Amino acid sequence: MFDTSWFLPKAAPANDGLFRENELLKTQIQELLSLEETGFFIELDSLLKAILKKALILCKAEASFFALCQADPSQLEVRISNLILEEKMGTILKRFREEYPRWQESESELIPVDDFLLLPLIRRHRMLGVIGLKLNSQAPENVCELMPVLARQAAVSLESAILYERMFKRLLVLSNVFILGKEIIANLDLGGLVDKFLSVARDGTASEIGCLLLVKPGEDRATFTRVQTPAGPGSFASTAAVLTPAIQKVRQSRQPLILENLSQSEFAATETGRFAAATLRDTLLLPLSAQDEVLGVIQVANKTGRYSYSSEDLDLLKILGSQIAFVIQNADLFRNLQHAYFDTLSALTSAIDAKDSYTHGHSERVTQLSVELGEEMGFTPQRLENLRLAGMLHDIGKIGIPETILNKPGRLTNEEFDVIKSHPDLGVRILAKVEFLTHVIPFIRHHHERFDGRGYPAGLKGEDIPPEARIITIADTWDAMTSDRPYRKAMDVKSALEEILRCKGSQFDPAMADAFARLITRQQVAPGDTP
Repeated sequence: MFDTSWFLPKAAPANDGLFRENELLKTQIQELLSLEETGFFIELDSLLKAILKKALILCKAEASFFALCQADPSQLEVRISNLILEEKMGTILKRFREEYPRWQESESELIPVDDFLLLPLIRRHRMLGVIGLKLNSQAPENVCELMPVLARQAAVSLESAILYERMFKRLLVLSNVFILGKEIIANLDLGGLVDKFLSVARDGTASEIGCLLLVKPGEDRATFTRVQTPAGPGSFASTAAVLTPAIQKVRQSRQPLILENLSQSEFAATETGRFAAATLRDTLLLPLSAQDEVLGVIQVANKTGRYSYSSEDLDLLKILGSQIAFVIQNADLFRNLQHAYFDTLSALTSAIDAKDSYTHGHSERVTQLSVELGEEMGFTPQRLENLRLAGMLHDIGKIGIPETILNKPGRLTNEEFDVIKSHPDLGVRILAKVEFLTHVIPFIRHHHERFDGRGYPAGLKGEDIPPEARIITIADTWDAMTSDRPYRKAMDVKSALEEILRCKGSQFDPAMADAFARLITRQQVAPGDTP
């Protein structure tokens, strides 16, 4: 037997030291791993507080701050600070601005400023912000190894939260303007309103014919948009071309024009003109103007009785013309706003899809399929618009899911799948703040329900699931089946369609599954082919 009595008294303290170091490392690893939880914070300030709290625990700091880079990355906005004098903060920010060109490349590098250590948070070669910590004697010896790891994990969550905050603010502003626009021209049916205006114009001027010509964007001519005649719009077609010079003259001069006895005018010099003049006796043309822009021309023709068009007719037409111009301009503004609104939503969904490298373009494809299936089911235009909104935003909750789970190159564990299943409710939290979108929230929240009641998040069954959500379920599943995944190749159309039909009544609404099969089958048949 060896005599170890001499060794044990010396080994015990060393063993205790190793044990303490091991326990410290275990604690640090747990704190670093728990940083992944910050991926669930979609509100920026909540995320910053959570990250700074982890940094304080890990590094035993006595003072700290969290600052975000502005449009000019060398400018910092301090969002959170603990126990730091304003004068000291000013010194730190001044030093940061002076040294920024060197520091912007300092990924994973600690930057000393006086008694603080600054930790740049860099993601995709762009500095997002800076954590500042004032360390003391309690700081762990491996703090220089810990902080860069913390920075890399924090930057991933921070990027998503900044994206969410910026897009949400823009979306909120556009949403409020959009609501205002809808209130200004509530229930606007431009075609119906124009028809009413033309009827009033014809009756008020005792005219057989009333027309509205509008200038399309990018074109230099006015085209007939609405025509009212006793014999119907088609009877006026041959007359339209012969009046083109007169219409152009009114547009360019911005002055009204009265033409009498057209059969004797310059416009009747050709055979076409003579034929037109037999239909059109006289006419009054008035430019439609709004804010120094000529939107088109309003026309009445063939005054009944034995009188010509008078100044009273012109005055009436001016009043009606100003009203029509206002309606048209507001309708154009509303449509432009609508385009801007949907462009913003499209940018937001593209940003969401970009988080998951395997589903690029997913939201766009699901939206297209959902609208097509809605049309197949006979949805009204308003319901189709709601379906389009819901389709674009059905996965918005994924902005709060960690990328490590979204991009995992393999099957998810039960715990990871539970995290994924939280994205519909995360989406509700986001959209509940946008008044214009609250009506589509049920369609987004329930797009993972099953017809047999075994879906999530609420376990709704059958007709209790909103029809729009049932449609998105089919479109979402179809796109998932027909797209490549890291652990499998995409299914072919025939196999995917068989799977949709196999699951009708269990996962899918049977009537909608059948309608979807008809839709896909039609799309697969090329023009000239037979199914």
